[in-house]
Amino acid sequence: MFDDFNFQDSDVAELNTHQQSNRDGQGNNNQNQQSQNAGQSNQGGNGGYPNNNQQRNTGGGNSGGYQQRSSGNGGGNNNWKGNGGGGGNFQKKEEVVEEPYCPIAVFIDRDFPEDIKAKLQAVVSKLINKGYTVRYNGDAIAMHNQISNLSRKLTEAYTPWKGFDEIESKHYWNTKTSEHMAMTNFPAWDKIPNVVKAMMSRNVRMLFGDKNNSIVKCLVTWSPDGASKSLEVTKDTGRPSFIIGLASKYNFPVINLGKEGAEQALERALGL
Repeated sequence: MFDDFNFQDSDVAELNTHQQSNRDGQGNNNQNQQSQNAGQSNQGGNGGYPNNNQQRNTGGGNSGGYQQRSSGNGGGNNNWKGNGGGGGNFQKKEEVVEEPYCPIAVFIDRDFPEDIKAKLQAVVSKLINKGYTVRYNGDAIAMHNQISNLSRKLTEAYTPWKGFDEIESKHYWNTKTSEHMAMTNFPAWDKIPNVVKAMMSRNVRMLFGDKNNSIVKCLVTWSPDGASKSLEVTKDTGRPSFIIGLASKYNFPVINLGKEGAEQALERALGL
C-alpha cells in the first residue's frame, strides 16, 4: 500500500469432590424417598449436602444457592455452578455491531514550525472523516485541545504520565513492556533523564497500544530530512527520531511529510 516508500475472584468455582449428606435422624427422609426424588431439589432450607442427583439451595427453596449440573450433561460430572437465585443459567451478553478500530499514530512535536503543525492537523481531520482513530502525542495542551475538539470519539491523546501539561487522558500509563521496549531500542538509556524515558515509553504505546495488543496502521509525522526508516534518521531528524526508528524496526509504514510526495502517497493509500 505504501510502495512509494519501501514500507517493508472467579464467579464459578469447580468443586472436584463433595460429600453425600445421608445423615442419621433426617426425619422422614428415608431411603425410599431419596430414590424417588433423585435428581430433584428437595433440600429447601436443609443444612446438609445433597447427594449426587440432588441440588443444594442455601437460602431456602430455590434462592441463590449452589446447583449441581444435571448428570445427563456430563456423564456423572460433579461440577457445581453458582446462580443468583432461580434459573441457574448465565445470561449471554447481547452482541452489538461495532465500527472497526483502525488506529493511526500521528506524532506532532511542540516545536514543529506552525505551518507543519497545521498541515499535520489537516491530515488528522481527514483521517477522522474516514473513520480512523488518531493516536497523537499529548505534549502541549493547546495542540491537544485543537485535535481533541475535532472528535472526542476518534482521537486518543497519549501522555507520558497522568495530568501531563494538564491534559486529561486515560492513555497515560507506561507499562513494564513499553519501558522495556524503549530501553532496548535506545542505546544511551542510562544517560537520559526520567522525563525523556517516560516520553519514549509513551511513544512505544502510541505504536503498539496501551496493552501492547493494538498496533497502528502507520505512523505520520514530519522532520526536515524526511526520514521514513532507521537508515535515513540523522541528527536533523530531531525528536521524531526515536518513534521513526522504532516504527521502522517493526515494519510500520512511516509517512514523513518532509519527504517529497509523501502527503499524496498517504492520500492515495488511505483514500483521503
